Amino acid sequence: MRKVKTKGPWILFLLLLAGVIIGSMLGNVVGRYTDAKLFHESFTIGTQGMPQVLDLSIIKLAFGLSVTINFGTVLGLIIGLIIYFRY
Repeated sequence: MRKVKTKGPWILFLLLLAGVIIGSMLGNVVGRYTDAKLFHESFTIGTQGMPQVLDLSIIKLAFGLSVTINFGTVLGLIIGLIIYFRY
């Protein structure tokens, strides 16, 4: 019996991560050189200002995460999904 190769969730995660990173970079570059308002708009999701700090007197941990989303990020995410489901 022949084993069928399936795409795992790690491949999806890596494709989406690559799509988000590349899309964000391209969106910033295109926004810098064009007057298209679509590429100038972005918003940030996550902790704003100071991150949450857990002080255990021996070690101090800081927790914070923020994500900036623009039009290039969304396009990269969609392209990552298309590549995952197509190939």
